Amino acid sequence: MTGHPFKDACHRRALPTISLYTLDETLLASYDPDYQRDDEQVVHAADAGEAAGRLAGPIRAVVPTTEPSVEIGDRLSELLGVPGNPAVTASARRSKAAMRLHALESGIRVPAFEVVSRDQVAAAAARIGSPAIAKPQRGAGSHGVTVLPDPADVGDLPAHDLFGGENEEWLVEEYVRGREIAVNCFSQDGRHRVLDMWEYRQPGSGDYDQPYWDLVQLRPDDPDWPAAERFVLEALDAYQVRLGPSHTEIKTDAAGPCLVELASRLPGAHMTDHWRLHSTIRPYDDTLAAYLGEDTGLLSRDLGFDAALGICCLRNDDRPGVLTELAGLDEVRLTAGVDAVYPCVAPGDFVPLTRDLGSLIAFVLVHGRDAAEVDALLRTVRQSVRLELK
Repeated sequence: MTGHPFKDACHRRALPTISLYTLDETLLASYDPDYQRDDEQVVHAADAGEAAGRLAGPIRAVVPTTEPSVEIGDRLSELLGVPGNPAVTASARRSKAAMRLHALESGIRVPAFEVVSRDQVAAAAARIGSPAIAKPQRGAGSHGVTVLPDPADVGDLPAHDLFGGENEEWLVEEYVRGREIAVNCFSQDGRHRVLDMWEYRQPGSGDYDQPYWDLVQLRPDDPDWPAAERFVLEALDAYQVRLGPSHTEIKTDAAGPCLVELASRLPGAHMTDHWRLHSTIRPYDDTLAAYLGEDTGLLSRDLGFDAALGICCLRNDDRPGVLTELAGLDEVRLTAGVDAVYPCVAPGDFVPLTRDLGSLIAFVLVHGRDAAEVDALLRTVRQSVRLELK
């Protein structure tokens, strides 16, 4: 949210930076009260034209860091004449409604969908058929995403998205059952390379709207890899992704891959931390280099993955309450194969039921010699950690 890793990458090159914040200052402070600690210059602007008018001095690169900044960053890059992705498709890489419409025009498979106001979600779900799934059309991190087994079960949809914007429009679409896979790529001059793929695994076989449980990196010999790779590379061309990292989520069923979301940004959920530990990918430095117009070598160099990787997303599926202790987390830190533990809550915090990326309890990054060892570690982590609430 605050761009600190990119600021660090700039400082390693002794490059002066301007921090352009597109989100509300109160919201930013809620993520990090000291979010401006390394800023040399600060600009707050809600659109590219306003930002361009407030920037001083020659600009060599505009590097987007969050979902909202991707669209503004692409438009700003074009205004300033620096490397970036085409502004004409910027909205289609951000707005779920524009993304679905662009997919239909480009022959990319997407679920049947409608875009409606909040009060029309139930009616749209009835037309789509059960189960349907409702999504804030400019949200992220599964915030507000809701499976609708029956149109009458809409319930109380959130009024605001993860970034503080009003959820005025909703995407209501067919729920596609199947394997959910995230495909991370890097592009330069319109050429693409798959860096890795991750499967979003669930504890059971039921329909879900909160995808974060176990994330497991796939091997290139996975049976769904070739079809997923072809589909995503075609999608990147269709959405005119020409530069930098991208994170594309798909479902794959008997009919093949189906687009869930495409974003021209680095992945979240601490996948980039695994890259820094277990590969030659330097996510922030490589992205900065690409936006500076340099050849990173990422399209051809050995990525150097040295282990099988997994991420345990600890959830609160029990009841809301005030946290007294995350028992067992200190022991997990000392377990062989555990690379890092990132708690999201501290004693005294109110912990809601987990509904999205932002309400997880902790991330635990693990590695092993193979998939079986990673699976065993993920089970060990879950068995070791206990959420104590009052």
